[in-house]
Amino acid sequence: MIRVLFFLLAFLSVLGADSLKIATTFLSMDYEETSKTGKFLDSEKSSLNDILGIKIDYEKVLGGGYGGANESSLGLSLDYSRGDSAYNGFLQFASSSILIPFKSTTKNTIIEPKIRWNETKRGNSYDVGVFTSIGYRYWERNLGSQYGYKEEYSWFYGDIGLKAMFHEVNWHIGFEVAYQMAYKPKLHAQTSGGLDFDLGNTSGYYYEIPLSYDINKNYSIEVSYKVNHWDIEASNTVGGYYEPKSATDNQKISIGFVIKW
Repeated sequence: MIRVLFFLLAFLSVLGADSLKIATTFLSMDYEETSKTGKFLDSEKSSLNDILGIKIDYEKVLGGGYGGANESSLGLSLDYSRGDSAYNGFLQFASSSILIPFKSTTKNTIIEPKIRWNETKRGNSYDVGVFTSIGYRYWERNLGSQYGYKEEYSWFYGDIGLKAMFHEVNWHIGFEVAYQMAYKPKLHAQTSGGLDFDLGNTSGYYYEIPLSYDINKNYSIEVSYKVNHWDIEASNTVGGYYEPKSATDNQKISIGFVIKW
């Protein structure tokens, strides 16, 4: 997916971009695993300054819209975050069923490329539209400090959503919301020689609020707030192990610079 995204970025750069946004991101992680009976098992949490990243958004207008829209466009994005979260869970010794409360630090890497199609109806004071996307989510959860191995969550997903943007001279504020569904989500755990799990049904939603200011007709600055939620059902059993049910409620603040041609 990442290679495809870079290929499309290179291809569209030949055609010419209409806008390019480069942003610094600050991620607040809130991840929790629960047992089949709903009992707390462990969690990963971080503050906004613990997991930092960069996001690149590229958009190309392709012509008149469909279904009442007056503009169709293709968007490509790559979101990369890396940093530490606070692990809160338990340790269990092989010779005992006793669980001992344990806290430590987990190193995280999250990579999310996405291809998005937009249909937008533009007006003088506001724009409204719909969109659909194909994306890929990869999360490396390095549990080395407590368990001595890494977990790698990965899945392709699709989303469909609505967006709106309201304009007041040089100021613009918007809102977008989308439902997202994963396709064949996987988990690779680097333990016991390596175990591969098929995760259960994985779906969620996100909403985002962007606020931007036009410096001039070619340059803008933008700040956005995003909440990204995923529900992951328990996996199949492999070698006597399984990945429990979990929920993710990550929050992200982005501060970026936009170039428009």
